Amino acid sequence: MALPRRPPSLERYAAARRLMARVPGADPEAIDTCLCLWRFSEEMSASFEAFYAAHRLSSARGHVLAQLLEAEQGLTPAQLAERAGTTPSSMTGVLRSLEREGLVRRRVMSDDRRSQRVLLTPAGRRAMVSGSRRLWERARALTTRLRDAERRDARERNGHRRRHRP
Repeated sequence: MALPRRPPSLERYAAARRLMARVPGADPEAIDTCLCLWRFSEEMSASFEAFYAAHRLSSARGHVLAQLLEAEQGLTPAQLAERAGTTPSSMTGVLRSLEREGLVRRRVMSDDRRSQRVLLTPAGRRAMVSGSRRLWERARALTTRLRDAERRDARERNGHRRRHRP
């Protein structure tokens, strides 16, 4: 399993901001909003990857657990495959590995064995609730950091403009 990636440096976003500012008619506030969303998204993705790696989960397995956390009645393997953007046969392998670790279980929904739902086990739920709490705390901290950086950038831009005015 690959190590989780680190979020890109803040210089990447500053360089993108400088590049976008050269576009005639570009709206600086819209650019800043897009860059903040981009940075937040990448940092949260890195946080998810770190969480998955800490629990020896691949992204695919972590995604399944995250989908099941919000689905109290469970989801079918086909629904999980569709949400993950993968094939049902690939999802079967992911579900087998999660079952072996005791994180999910399948429940037959009718006399037809092909009709089943996948549910989190108590162990799977505990892992995801704990991880969700940490990710939520990380999101809150990132939001504060981004807001502070945005304010600092705005002050620098405004201060820079004042110095150049006659």
